[in-house]
Amino acid sequence: MEEFTTHLFKGVEEIVELIQSGGGELGEESGEVGAGGDKSLLIDLKAEEILISRLGRFGTIVSEERGVVEGSGGKIVIDPIDGSYNFKNGVPYYGLSVYWEGGVGLVVNLSNGDFFLREKEKKSRGNLFHPNKKWIKGKGEVVIFEKAYENLELCKKLQKHRVKFRSPGALSLSLAYGEEYRGVIFRGKIREFDIAGPKFYNRELNWYISPEEELIVMAPDPAEFQTLLQIVKG
Repeated sequence: MEEFTTHLFKGVEEIVELIQSGGGELGEESGEVGAGGDKSLLIDLKAEEILISRLGRFGTIVSEERGVVEGSGGKIVIDPIDGSYNFKNGVPYYGLSVYWEGGVGLVVNLSNGDFFLREKEKKSRGNLFHPNKKWIKGKGEVVIFEKAYENLELCKKLQKHRVKFRSPGALSLSLAYGEEYRGVIFRGKIREFDIAGPKFYNRELNWYISPEEELIVMAPDPAEFQTLLQIVKG
């Protein structure tokens, strides 16, 4: 496991260097459509190539862009760039997500360096750019509602119940940061790439995941979780 984590962070460092030196062309469309159904940007493909190169020796990779890359060992689920549209448009909220069945989950905010790591039962977080960063504990007052713009009726429900929400546009990041929020809501097509890493990282929290309903509700507090679930499903 330690070897996997070491190679994983080396890959992350390469991707950070790529972003910092790559220029605006990384946000251009590649002309390809990834296995997840979205148009791939150049940064998506280059970040994926780096992760596959670093992690391919540890198992079969399932990636948003290339799909399945066969290997020997446990399954590795990667989203090379979560929040590609944010990246393309200069919105500083995008990252990557990796989950390995061997017991490692990692989500990294590539725009500010925050990372969320779980190795089996050991859970930690830090910052790649500022190792001595002091975390400001969230007050649990805000709900992150990803894809709010496609769910106006649900927005009205939340407003009716005076639920303050934001929609930053990168699901895996929002689910990782979610341990500090009142909760996280997502309504849309659920893809393994987006949720595998943060779900493993925050697995002790309260989750409702229904691919049939295209719905995710997650919250740290059990009572708040039930309240949010009732609002969303009511």
